[in-house]
Amino acid sequence: MSKPRIGYTTRDGVRNLLQLAIHFSISICGGKAVRLQPKSPKYDESIDGLIIGGGTDLYPALYKGLPKQNYRYDQARDEMEIKWLDQAEEAGLPILGICRGAQLINVRRGGSLHVDVSKAYEDAQYPSHLLAKIFYRKAIDLQPDSLLRRLLGTQQAEVNSMHSQAIDALGEGLKVSAQERNGVVQAVEDPACDFYIGVQFHPEVLIYQERFRAIFKSLILAASRSDHTAAG
Repeated sequence: MSKPRIGYTTRDGVRNLLQLAIHFSISICGGKAVRLQPKSPKYDESIDGLIIGGGTDLYPALYKGLPKQNYRYDQARDEMEIKWLDQAEEAGLPILGICRGAQLINVRRGGSLHVDVSKAYEDAQYPSHLLAKIFYRKAIDLQPDSLLRRLLGTQQAEVNSMHSQAIDALGEGLKVSAQERNGVVQAVEDPACDFYIGVQFHPEVLIYQERFRAIFKSLILAASRSDHTAAG
């Protein structure tokens, strides 16, 4: 039996550590990783599940926001990911959004973002240098009726902090499944779908922990059970 093909989105160019970690996570959890990038979106290929990865901020016009000065957005990636997300939703595929990916899911459902989480919430100042982003941990509370809590098997988890933006107004059909004590949204999901989750943290660099492997394993299991595929 062939492995489910899991598309994962990245920017163009050489893959960074987080992108390699997603590829690795898909592979060790039983899927076949298919990289999707603006210069090679592979619209003619079929996938059984979709991961929208982290990266640069979404172009603010997507949620009626204002662009930051001297910031380099990646609108080609925005366009590619929106196309893949729409196709995956239409086909009923399992979908996981990571950081930027969770934000895109929310925006595509009509929600909005906080451009600077540190200004939107009290006690939301996090370390900003690279090593701290990787190793710093903060607590999140998981909603008791959420898929994410069932997957992680705990009421509270410790996660990393690699983001400067966060979900503001919630998109249509989504519910918050995890938050920090200061109110920052750390996960959303669509309870009407078998597997449709957006997480603000990066589970791919927590893959050494069994509870975070469960996110990828569940995605891939859902992809293997589905009789649908999507092409962009």
